[in-house]
Amino acid sequence: MSQPTRPAHPSHPDVDRRLARIAGHVEAIRRMLAAEKPCHEILQQMKAVLVALENTRRIVLMDHVHHCIGDAIRQKQATAAVEEIEHLLTQLW
Repeated sequence: MSQPTRPAHPSHPDVDRRLARIAGHVEAIRRMLAAEKPCHEILQQMKAVLVALENTRRIVLMDHVHHCIGDAIRQKQATAAVEEIEHLLTQLW
């Protein structure tokens, strides 16, 4: 059975830009490794990537809550909304 078609998420263009930037940072880290840069510099860049990825994840999560789960609540599909929240919680930990 196919999923119902949903409108595009408002955050997707921003998320795509953020992911492209993160990918660029990861490539820069690879170049740092190849150039044998100091470990503390590499670790600092890795932390920056992790923070950027977590911030991007938060945007997707909030968009999903407002857009998808909000739609289910507005359509009075409480069971589906609760199931989706439970599913999200298992993915957060």
